[in-house]
Amino acid sequence: MPMILRSTQLSLALLALMSQALIPAMAIAQRSTTPDYDYLPPAEVAKITLGDAEQAVLVRPWQGRNQYGAAVLLGDLGEDADPEGLLAFLRRELTPKGWATLSIGAPQGAAQPNHITDAGEIPKPGEQQLSQKSNQSLPKYSQEDWAALREQQKTVMSQTLGQLDSLGKSYPGKRILIVTGQSAGLVIEMLTTSALPSPDLLVVINPYLEQDEENRDLPGKLAKLELPVLDIQSPDGLPASLATQKARKALSPMGEPLRYEQQQLALNLDQPSAWQDVLTLVQGFAQRILRAYP
Repeated sequence: MPMILRSTQLSLALLALMSQALIPAMAIAQRSTTPDYDYLPPAEVAKITLGDAEQAVLVRPWQGRNQYGAAVLLGDLGEDADPEGLLAFLRRELTPKGWATLSIGAPQGAAQPNHITDAGEIPKPGEQQLSQKSNQSLPKYSQEDWAALREQQKTVMSQTLGQLDSLGKSYPGKRILIVTGQSAGLVIEMLTTSALPSPDLLVVINPYLEQDEENRDLPGKLAKLELPVLDIQSPDGLPASLATQKARKALSPMGEPLRYEQQQLALNLDQPSAWQDVLTLVQGFAQRILRAYP
C-alpha cells in the first residue's frame, strides 16, 4: 500500500479516537480571550470577583441634572459587557437621560456538541470523506445536561447581579434591568421563582429560550411577574422569540398599561435608527413609572 494512503488512514483513525477522548458533549463555551476594555477610561471599568476569577463591570455615571437611578445592562448569552450595537449604544446614551449604567458580561451559552465518529464510519482511501448521513440527526443534549447547564448559567447570573449593589450605591433611585435574547428568558424564569431581586422596571428585548418546552412556557411566566415590564420585539429577532411574541402580549395583564407594554420595532437591530427607537421606548416607559411610583 502506498505510504501516503496508509498515512491518511492513520490520521483518520487518530481523529476518531481523539473525538471520543476530548471534552464532553455538554459544556459551557468559553471565551477565547477575556476582554480587557483597554479602550475605555480606567474609571469606567470596575471589577467584581466570581469564584477565583475577576469580571469587569462597566460603570458610567449620570450626566446632566437628572438623577433617576441606575440601569443594569445584560446582553445575550456569551456576550461581553460592551457588545457592539444596541447595548453599547444604550450604555452610553442612557446616562445623559438621568440613568447611570452598569454593564456586565453574560454567562456562556452551550457549546456545540461534538460529533463522535465510530471507527467503522472512517472512509477508506478513495471513498467519500466524513459527512453527516441524511437519515442521521445532529447529536442532542439530554434533559439532565440542559438542567445542569441552566443551573450553572443561573448561578453565574445571580452571583454577578448580586454584587452590583455595592457599585450602585453611588446612584440611588430606581433600578432598570435591560436584558436581551436568552439572558432575558433566563431572567424571566429567575424572577418568577424569586431567584433574583425584582428591579423597578424590566426591559426584555427579543426574549427566548433555546429548548422548545422552556420557550413555550416563557409567555406564561412573563405574565406572572408583578413588576412593570417593557417587552420589545424586533423583526430580526430569532424565530424562537418571534414565535412567542403574540402569546406574550395575549397573556399579559389586561387593562394594566403600567404592568406590561409590548412594542414592535419597525427596523432590525442592526440599524442605528432602531437603537434610537429603543432608547426612546425605554425612556418613555421609565418616565411613566417614575410618575406613577415616585
